[in-house]
Amino acid sequence: MLAFATRLERNEDRERFTRLYQQNQRRLHRLAARLLGPGPRAEDAVHDTFIKFIQNYEQLRPRSDGQLERWLTVVVKNTALDMLRKEGRETELEAWEPAVPPDQGEFEALVALIRSMPEDYRRVLELKFLAEWSLADIAGELGLTEGAVKSRIFRGRKLLIDALRREGYLDGQSCV
Repeated sequence: MLAFATRLERNEDRERFTRLYQQNQRRLHRLAARLLGPGPRAEDAVHDTFIKFIQNYEQLRPRSDGQLERWLTVVVKNTALDMLRKEGRETELEAWEPAVPPDQGEFEALVALIRSMPEDYRRVLELKFLAEWSLADIAGELGLTEGAVKSRIFRGRKLLIDALRREGYLDGQSCV
């Protein structure tokens, strides 16, 4: 992987990449392995993450090392989730367990309702409320501004609340 650093023009950029790789590779691999299981798929997720890092380095260069570490974390998570999605496996909603187990048929209908939401809103809501990502991390991952993320969260919640009311889950109740 460190051979890819040669794609960076400046020596100080190559050194920074090497340092960030050495400091974060194991942590990113553990994170990917938690999502994908140990083995080559987790390694692929980390590899793809560092390739994306090199490809986007010009835009990322002004960020601090701490910001870059957070960026790498977000990207490896999303790379792993995308790999699962491409394999046809559900991710965030599959692992979500409600605090009080509802009737199984009702739960499946509710999850289906959430999954049927437009991708732009569903993805932002999943990252915010299920994965508990920050607005900045969501914005960085999806290539949006934080304002756009806030807007999608607001609109997505409204769409979800309206759908829940139509399906009889809220019975006119107020929802935060």
